[in-house]
Amino acid sequence: MNATPNSGDPTTAADAYFDAWQADRPAALADVLAPDVRVHGPLGLIDGAEQYQESLGRIFALTDTLVFRKRWVDGADVMTWFDLYPRGGSEPFPVASWLHIEDGRITGVRVTFDLGKLLRAGDPRSAS
Repeated sequence: MNATPNSGDPTTAADAYFDAWQADRPAALADVLAPDVRVHGPLGLIDGAEQYQESLGRIFALTDTLVFRKRWVDGADVMTWFDLYPRGGSEPFPVASWLHIEDGRITGVRVTFDLGKLLRAGDPRSAS
């Protein structure tokens, strides 16, 4: 995907988000996440870019590959459906990620996936 965020097309920020994930580079999210990003997902509520970067760093470390299935764009919202392949050969599982982007930064995330399958690959709530 190879992108850098800007205030134009919301897919640019989404591409940068997934590029960081695929490269296992949570620090690359500093320019993509709004400082006050709010995240809702199976692991609970996360407030703030720093906390979300830490959480994503642990999930990135459990991820081998992302296989993208479909993306929908509606104004400032980008919904991506993908399969997450965990490291170690655990069974892949589908993930739906809804990103809300304002001024080139992700301000909101809603994500859903089978928490049990992620936990079988490793618990991202634990320190890496």
